[in-house]
Amino acid sequence: MTREELVAKQQSGWKRLDKLVREAEQMRGAQGMAPAAISELAELYRGMASDLMRVRRDRLGADLERYLDNLASRAHNALYAGTAVGSTFSFRSLLREFPGAVRRNSRWFWLATFVFYVPAFIAGYAAYVDEGYALAVLSQEQLDAIATSYSTNVSEGRTIEANEQMTGFYVYNNIGIAFRCFATGILLGLGSLFYLLHNAVFMGVIEGHLARVGVWENLMAFTSTHGPWELTAIVMSAAAGMQMGWSLVITHGRTRLGNLQAHGLELLRQLFGVTLFLSIAAMLEAWYSPSSLSYTVKYVSGGVGWVAVAAILLFGGRRLDLPPDVEALEARS
Repeated sequence: MTREELVAKQQSGWKRLDKLVREAEQMRGAQGMAPAAISELAELYRGMASDLMRVRRDRLGADLERYLDNLASRAHNALYAGTAVGSTFSFRSLLREFPGAVRRNSRWFWLATFVFYVPAFIAGYAAYVDEGYALAVLSQEQLDAIATSYSTNVSEGRTIEANEQMTGFYVYNNIGIAFRCFATGILLGLGSLFYLLHNAVFMGVIEGHLARVGVWENLMAFTSTHGPWELTAIVMSAAAGMQMGWSLVITHGRTRLGNLQAHGLELLRQLFGVTLFLSIAAMLEAWYSPSSLSYTVKYVSGGVGWVAVAAILLFGGRRLDLPPDVEALEARS
């Protein structure tokens, strides 16, 4: 049997198995599924394992073998989750799967991106042209303190002791912001929207005010490198929070708690990505951003950071997706 014949004959079964596995993953194991669904999952798993052996034996393509091998692993974990021989996820699987989770829920990511960056730009412009707007958000004392903290060249560097102290502070502060953006999503997503807007306005006002008083370049040099990771993590956490809130509104016939549990693993994947990005941001913010490197170097590394973030979210975990010929066959079916 050729590769094309095998895919044409078996791809509907693979697709059905993938759907059942996703349902089992959302319920943290097949034990929560109906008996008929468990039986079908087990039968499709055995059939697909045979297909995998055929692909390996006849060397029908590394991409197809990789796809079936991943599906077999996920189906095995779904069937034996909670037992001594299996688990629905691991840290390694979360590392590979979180970009795909962001892509699958991209509408929430892009909504959070819009809600964050557009108000931030508007607030920044308003604070730049009108000091009264900045004073409506922050007090004069707060604005003066912020301007003073960025009045010196950040490339003068900090001591090692200061960097060690600031690492803990940045981890605590960044995780606190992300946690509020996500956890308050339980309020039907409204809490996530509020904290996202809150942080957007404050960030915009600070940047606009610093540009107005002439020290904006110092701020940009300091934040350019860790900013891509930190800001994207905040957007991702709010997106997951809104997704959580929406699962309580549109339940697809489940109870609200049941639908929230069904989305649990997908939310966990995204939160793992948030944690990873925030950890990278904290280390950069504590050790690299205040270093004595030139502003040009920091701007370049910031650009590299944005490219890296985009590459991870756009291409990370693609090897777990369907191979191109299977996608084409599915599109025609």
